[in-house]
Amino acid sequence: MPHANRIDRARACLLGMAAGDALGAPLEGLVAQQIRAHYGVVTDYVDGSIAWKRKPYRWRLPGLYSDDTQQALAVADTLLAFSRIDPDHLVGLYLAMANPKGNHLGAHRGVGRSFRQAVADWEQGKRSRETGTTSPGIGAAMRIAPVAIYGAGNPEAMFDAVMAASLMTHRDIRSLSGAMAVAYTIRHLAAGKPKEPSLLFWVAADVAKAEDRIAAEFGAEVVGIPDYRRAISSAIARAETLIDLPRERAFSALVEEANRHSSEPTCRRATQGFPPALIPVCLYLLLTTVSFEDALVEIVNQGGDADTAGAILGVMAGAHYGLDAIPDRWLTGLHNREGIDLRARALAEQSTQGLAIPDLVETERHLTQLEGANREGRPPFGREGAVTPPPRGSDPLPPG
Repeated sequence: MPHANRIDRARACLLGMAAGDALGAPLEGLVAQQIRAHYGVVTDYVDGSIAWKRKPYRWRLPGLYSDDTQQALAVADTLLAFSRIDPDHLVGLYLAMANPKGNHLGAHRGVGRSFRQAVADWEQGKRSRETGTTSPGIGAAMRIAPVAIYGAGNPEAMFDAVMAASLMTHRDIRSLSGAMAVAYTIRHLAAGKPKEPSLLFWVAADVAKAEDRIAAEFGAEVVGIPDYRRAISSAIARAETLIDLPRERAFSALVEEANRHSSEPTCRRATQGFPPALIPVCLYLLLTTVSFEDALVEIVNQGGDADTAGAILGVMAGAHYGLDAIPDRWLTGLHNREGIDLRARALAEQSTQGLAIPDLVETERHLTQLEGANREGRPPFGREGAVTPPPRGSDPLPPG
């Protein structure tokens, strides 16, 4: 088992999330064959314009994370301000990043349809308990890592915080249970539970209890309970039976299992943003790869919802392997590395004392402007008090 203390694992969780998100962001929406044609095997941050020549809105700045990490950092700041999830404060942060308006909801980068609708509802004055899509998206799971880091020692508080952070955008039990699954996985790995097949049974058992509790306490506002109450726990348990299968057969079986829990449109790849598919495949790859880098390279090269897949597996792998396992070139090339790292330390200590955490909204506005300038072909710019991009890591790989 890798040696890592609690703070080290917390730092690895958030930095691993951001690195995985940034690795996958330019590849989102591509299939594995397209990735190979344009880049060969992606092992570092790449230029999205190579694959998306006619779709500039998909040009991600190399080393810059997307909405997955942005939303997680907002969750972190809310926990640090209130010692719990205050939905109104969290909505306020999301809205502050969305204004002043511009392309892609102000400072938000690459947001999906459900989050766009939630922002529109909040701007019209709807409260957080009145919003949330009824489709089974992955957004609640992708941003939940700070809750698991902050509340690892208090499972009751962790359950409450997961629900508070999730219901404002997702009301399908598969989405909510998916967020629980990621939180429980982080909790077990950060506590030192070994990376063995038995981990999946532990997580599946925890999720099954959470599914029952969601049904009992939130049945009036959560959809899908009669038909999909056991979707996530059973999909995770199914993944355990596939550990020894070759990759292609295992992925095919994971997709088949996901479709048992009704994906619309039909789930066609394991890295689709559907919780019964994506969360089990992250767990499967965690257990069947040998390093942080090996796991992240394998999942982002599958394409699909590559940024979210990279973010979720990056969180899990970071919790297990610790900070030293994240390649230096990924950390060096990661934008806002210091701000992410400081938040991770504060979450682990449950205190911001002595930590000069940069303002989230100002940071994200600047980074989005930086990406926009890169997209338009202008040289990167800076201004007093803004985040200065760190030195780049290795050069992006050329097309394969």
